[in-house]
Amino acid sequence: MHELFITSGSVETNITPLVGEISWRSSIEELGEQLNFNIIFNDDRYFPDNPVDLGSIVRLINNGEEIFRGIVIDEQRNGRGIISYTCFDYAFYLNKSKEIYQFNGVSAKKAIETILGNFPVPIDIGKIAPMPTIILKIYNDMIISDIIKDIIDIVEKERGNKYRLEMKQGRLYIEEQNNLVIEPTFKFADNIQPYEIARSISNPSRKRTIENMKNSVKIISDGRVLYEARDNSLVNKYGLLQEVKSADGKNSAEARNMANNMLEELGKIFEENSVEMIGSDEVRAGRLIQIEEPLTGMSGKYLIKDVNHTLKNGIHRMQVGLGVI
Repeated sequence: MHELFITSGSVETNITPLVGEISWRSSIEELGEQLNFNIIFNDDRYFPDNPVDLGSIVRLINNGEEIFRGIVIDEQRNGRGIISYTCFDYAFYLNKSKEIYQFNGVSAKKAIETILGNFPVPIDIGKIAPMPTIILKIYNDMIISDIIKDIIDIVEKERGNKYRLEMKQGRLYIEEQNNLVIEPTFKFADNIQPYEIARSISNPSRKRTIENMKNSVKIISDGRVLYEARDNSLVNKYGLLQEVKSADGKNSAEARNMANNMLEELGKIFEENSVEMIGSDEVRAGRLIQIEEPLTGMSGKYLIKDVNHTLKNGIHRMQVGLGVI
């Protein structure tokens, strides 16, 4: 059972009885999650006081497990006695602040730890995967979250691994995407066996495109080509779709790694897919899920690009956007 708690000062209050609808969302394009909820309120003297205020801490709990923790950012009231609230997890602060950093040969992991350690609003670190890539870069007057994303992007292009960032129980985690495979299940009742969430698919949609495909990647430095990686089978089938990337300061081996990793990432048919399913708290953007859907032909492991959860009248549903790995 999902329950919503509000903390103001040192007092935590279970406001579930006051709450109408709860929704929460995440996207790989954004750092952090958003949660929305509304409560019914009137000025009758017998009606419970509303403990929610801007800056209050919100926690969404399901059977004792914390699903979301964040801050109330927006409040909207209307004449029908409904108050709507918008909340963001603690990554909100990373999205709203700028800073200047100069990294002269530290590992990517150390660079991110330095950023979080120096940040005025403490962001506790849960776990950061090893990222030995050396960062040599100046970040001038940039949003903190954009700096972290850029560092991760440098690592991904050099090493070929994908990393995902999550806030869990108020802590920041950066983990390899391959370690984030989920197999969510649901139960109609406590006395029956669980079923895979993917078996509850409705309204599937699948779009395949070569618009963003790149079948040739050139790495250049000071106007000369250091290395070129090309998939001739894709070139012959779809025509030349080329990417050129500047990599000043890289040697030939590093350029070869970068080109091959970028070709592996971009040399494919992309998909924009969506499904609706019974809700599961495990389903978050950046994780991987197995989908078998015969009508559209979706089959295999997919990246969760975005997900919107809704909880109303005790029914948990979700809309999930999927992309190829």
